[in-house]
Amino acid sequence: MPDVKIIRIEKMVYGGFGLGRGENGVVLIPGVIPGELVEYESLGTHGGVQKGEAVRIIEESPMRRNPASLCEHAGECGGCDLLYMGYDEQVRCKKEVFVECVNRIGKIKFDDGVDDIEIFTANEFGYRRRAQIKIDHENSCVGFYRKKSNDVVKINRCPLLADEINTILTKLNSDKALLPSPDISSVKILSGEKVAANPPLPNLTETQTVISVGDKKFSASGSSFFQSNQFLALKLGSWARPFIGGESCMDLYGGIGFFSLMFADIFNSGILVENDARQVSASKQNFQLNKINHLSAVLGDAEKPYSINKLMKKRPHCIIIDPPRPGLVKTARKWLTETAPPVILYVSCNPSTFARDAGALVNSGYKMKHTAVFDLYPNTHHIESAAVFIRT
Repeated sequence: MPDVKIIRIEKMVYGGFGLGRGENGVVLIPGVIPGELVEYESLGTHGGVQKGEAVRIIEESPMRRNPASLCEHAGECGGCDLLYMGYDEQVRCKKEVFVECVNRIGKIKFDDGVDDIEIFTANEFGYRRRAQIKIDHENSCVGFYRKKSNDVVKINRCPLLADEINTILTKLNSDKALLPSPDISSVKILSGEKVAANPPLPNLTETQTVISVGDKKFSASGSSFFQSNQFLALKLGSWARPFIGGESCMDLYGGIGFFSLMFADIFNSGILVENDARQVSASKQNFQLNKINHLSAVLGDAEKPYSINKLMKKRPHCIIIDPPRPGLVKTARKWLTETAPPVILYVSCNPSTFARDAGALVNSGYKMKHTAVFDLYPNTHHIESAAVFIRT
């Protein structure tokens, strides 16, 4: 017999889980909303934490909505794990999750010299300009993975995607002659002035596109990492302007030059560091495209940071870091605190690892002065944040 119990959901935690307290301690359950009374089936303990699956919502939150009315693939496609939750409640919960991570993991209190958190939102649909399309050659269709599976759900239109990408999905599903060769199981796609893809889709996409953000232009390939939310890219790339600036800047994990270019005019010189030679080449091209001559781009590994010392003639006034989801490795944290630039701009896609790194910076003599949460990924649990740290 299934182990079915009843629990009240207290709050959301990172990963899209609702947290409740049962007779044996904390239980994490997906698909729920704070305040709901939930009948759930225990799924045992994973990583030292009890997990459960909702069987029935006994008392529904007024913030709950019907995801099937928003997307015909809701509950089947694995992409939108918060679509069932009203958008205002999503934003409230994400701010709460961010604050909780910073308090609990980073040991930083928001009433201790930290400015109030700014929250930036935009349209909850049609925002995503970057995607990875999955291909099912056996059934001659494209779409995205089924929830908890590598099976492909055929999708002609995803409500999160930009119209240009949905047009590509529809065309691929309506004409199997347009599908790539059987050895290709996925295609990375990026929309801008044109739609670029890697590998390219003949008669449908280009190899390169140009994306405009404010007065800056970025040439990017289908596989380039670029900020996914077309409505919030400008805000993400300009929010920190009042808080940074100076003689020199170093942009670690610099990609194709997004932050370097967005802040180019407030620094006298700058070095972009990236460990992918293709991205370094792309960033150089983007500097030229925007007629920026005082920035340089070099191949280097932020996770082997002591090799970066030879790139610096002197300590930069500001270091920008936008690491992948695991955050900074221990050696990078140590190098950063020893280099001790006056200002650090930290952009993060994971509040847990951000909080860990923020705690290390504060313990080494920095104060987290300005913070922001950008809802770049509405209807998913993902959280983008940024903070400015000032050396005290």
